[in-house]
Amino acid sequence: MTQKRDPTKQPALDEALEKNKQVAVEIKEAADDLLVVHEVLEKGLSDKAAPEDVEQAVAHTDDIEKKLNESVEALDEINEELARIAKAKKS
Repeated sequence: MTQKRDPTKQPALDEALEKNKQVAVEIKEAADDLLVVHEVLEKGLSDKAAPEDVEQAVAHTDDIEKKLNESVEALDEINEELARIAKAKKS
């Protein structure tokens, strides 16, 4: 038996996939930012970085935390949408 696709569900699935890709980019950017912060803090611990650089790196972690929290919220929304689509597909 061939399963028919419901055209009303495809846009929602496409949208969820696109949001997921955007969140993946945001998480990658946050990981890159954390790498920079780590390097600055590591230098600071070995007394090779200026205290201002260390303070700025620590402050930047707050921005990264906010970005990651936003990404988590977006992923929660995406997962809820995917669960809704999956449930509708089973019905």
